[in-house]
Amino acid sequence: MSDNADELTATKKTFCFSSGELITLEDDQIEKIPYLIVLVSSAYNFQSVCDKNGHLKLDSLIQFEQFSFAIQSLSFHSIRQLFTHLSKANDIISIIALLDFLDTAPQSDPSLKHIDSTFFSKVVYSPFLNEDLQIIRLWDIQNMAVRFAIAMAKGEYNFNNREVIDQIYWFVMFILSAYKYFGPRFRHHV
Repeated sequence: MSDNADELTATKKTFCFSSGELITLEDDQIEKIPYLIVLVSSAYNFQSVCDKNGHLKLDSLIQFEQFSFAIQSLSFHSIRQLFTHLSKANDIISIIALLDFLDTAPQSDPSLKHIDSTFFSKVVYSPFLNEDLQIIRLWDIQNMAVRFAIAMAKGEYNFNNREVIDQIYWFVMFILSAYKYFGPRFRHHV
């Protein structure tokens, strides 16, 4: 076990998947993921946390590609990048579930009222033009759309309430039809 202890004090740690694939992460990456912090800290106390080569074993349900994307997402500057960087071939629901499991998913689920105000209520009067102007902040709208989609995937809204279902339907249709604001990859993930 001393070989394992030496490896665990290094600045990099290697994790293994049930598929046999390996990934090596630096301490600063590990420190951003609560699941990995617990796994690394428990390796000193439980031999079963490491395989025969001293690599830390990840949960058997964690897949290499999804985990690699979760690691990549740590460097994203905004939540919208989850949907703009993930290829259409990837399953966004599995990614959201993994981020939630790793405890790196966004924590604040937006209320339907907040979503509505972000999408549609940015109108100001311009005395110079003598008319109302709609202010559209693309990043705000896209970030809100991702937060909304994640909250939907996590089942955070009351799907037994018809008014809630109608509002959700309206938001989804807006996202799917607003080509000017949401690219094809973004709309696909929604």
